[in-house]
Amino acid sequence: MDYPVEEKIKLKKIKFGPEIFYGDNPDVVPYVQLSPLEDEIVASYTGPDSGLAFAEGYTENNYYVNQVAGVRDWNLRQQQAYGICISLYEQHPISGKISGEPIADCFALCARRNNTILMVADGVNWGEKSRLAARCALYGSMKYLNYKIFERKHKPENTQDVVRHLRKALDEAHRAIMAKEGGLTTLCLCMICPVDNSDQNAVCCVNVGDSFAFIYSTNQGIREVTIGSHDVGSERDIRDAGGAIGPVDGQNPELHNLTCSVTFCHHGDIVFLTTDGISDNFDPVVTKIALPQRANDSNFNSKEKYNSNGSLKFKPELSPKERHVYALKEMERVVHEYELVTEEACSAQSFCGALLQHVLTLTDDKRKIIENPAIYAKRKMTKKDRQSRDSEIVEKMSKAPGKLDHASIVAIEIGAFGKPVDDSASAVAVNATRVTSPAAVRTVSSPRTIPDSPPTPTNLPLCGSVPLSPSSNHSKKSGPRKLFAKLRSLPSSPTSPNPPVLSSSVPNQPSFRPFSPPPPQRQPLSPVNNSTPKSPTKVEANSESRKGLDLQFSPRKFPKRYHRSKTEELRTPTSPSIAESPLEIDVSPQPPRTRSRPRY
Repeated sequence: MDYPVEEKIKLKKIKFGPEIFYGDNPDVVPYVQLSPLEDEIVASYTGPDSGLAFAEGYTENNYYVNQVAGVRDWNLRQQQAYGICISLYEQHPISGKISGEPIADCFALCARRNNTILMVADGVNWGEKSRLAARCALYGSMKYLNYKIFERKHKPENTQDVVRHLRKALDEAHRAIMAKEGGLTTLCLCMICPVDNSDQNAVCCVNVGDSFAFIYSTNQGIREVTIGSHDVGSERDIRDAGGAIGPVDGQNPELHNLTCSVTFCHHGDIVFLTTDGISDNFDPVVTKIALPQRANDSNFNSKEKYNSNGSLKFKPELSPKERHVYALKEMERVVHEYELVTEEACSAQSFCGALLQHVLTLTDDKRKIIENPAIYAKRKMTKKDRQSRDSEIVEKMSKAPGKLDHASIVAIEIGAFGKPVDDSASAVAVNATRVTSPAAVRTVSSPRTIPDSPPTPTNLPLCGSVPLSPSSNHSKKSGPRKLFAKLRSLPSSPTSPNPPVLSSSVPNQPSFRPFSPPPPQRQPLSPVNNSTPKSPTKVEANSESRKGLDLQFSPRKFPKRYHRSKTEELRTPTSPSIAESPLEIDVSPQPPRTRSRPRY
């Protein structure tokens, strides 16, 4: 049958390659038409603990009566859309306190049927202001995107529109930080949308700082989307974020490496965002596998090739570009190793767990050096002995691999929620577990058990991560799977002699929350009184008290919610204390007025 010429053109699908397009403004990225975006939410998750809801005074992550940043249920986790945030810092052997608390990283995702919003932030330095800045940044940007695109129906029609929305969301993130008097933070925003007349999806990113976005493809490996935000051909100081939002000079952000990026991915790919606590721990120089490339006439360079006994060191010198390529290949190796052991393809949940498991194992030796009880023993020492001991600790730390930091990752499987399950068996299961909340939409294709407690470096398993529960239909375990099952029973602790192993189940952990939301109960929006902290949030001396240490600090004091009068400043329904930008407020059209004669 012969089709008209116009129909033949429509039948031909558009295909894109792995190229990455980037620039410093939305107008330089490619203009690609998008398919209409759907509104149905299938997954929405933020962390650690209350995540971005911390900006409204919440300290727990659950179902909220009122919308928070455009979503009520911020604990709607899926295997295909997941995120983890942990601390890699050491624990004091006597007081039980973990360094670097509270965790200054934060992540959030909001997945709909054919589009997803991912974001991650890394608070600069330590402390309450850094944590507040990261969470307010995600709150302000997520609130803007959900409210502008899906409530006001200003949906983007092309990739440039998406990048413009992300760029404005970054400005709203900065405004939210300033409204709460937060500190500095990096920010990486990503939105994945379907391309019109194509089977691929557009991955649009806007980032500031050293929080990056990646794509994992079975055929093409891992590539970085935000590669334009840092020069891979020159040496980079891992202590310098390169940019940040918040009051850098007291009022304005530092947008030195602000980058707008666009690329394309296929169904089955995994798009993930990480902070530098993960990405830097795959650098071969940080992991002590290689040496940084130096000038040929450098005397230090020649000495580094030999040990103290004169034996040759087998550590290659890599250029910055070679180090970047190696880090991506090392991520691929970790994922492929997990798939080889489990004999299953990685889901987004297991993908996050595999990378964090590698980082935790890598930095274990560094934590053990500082967690040595002999360092903290009270004994009389001379100044010379104390300096000698400190120099020895510094030398050991410099030789140990890895970098201690807060580590966060959030990932989504492309095309996992494209179409609801319509077979008869799954339809019966869906009807049997019908939910009353319009936001609580879940797939029931595979069972999963995800703990409700936020991940910390001491929770079982994964030495602080979440259980890995990839969907499996195999009832009989093969040789590698039997060995993997035996390894699950080994102790899992950052300081245990045996490295922690991946696990697919958690003993004595509560199963995933029922589908139906709890009965309507308004969450307390009044600020937490810092003068009377609750006793359960204090750190105990025993090892069991390390669970949930990310809640040991009371949040900042926020203004109370109140009913505004008509003469007060306009505020969006999703932001009780952060006024929206006047440029983004929709004004309903007014009838034309007759101009009166001017008075002279």
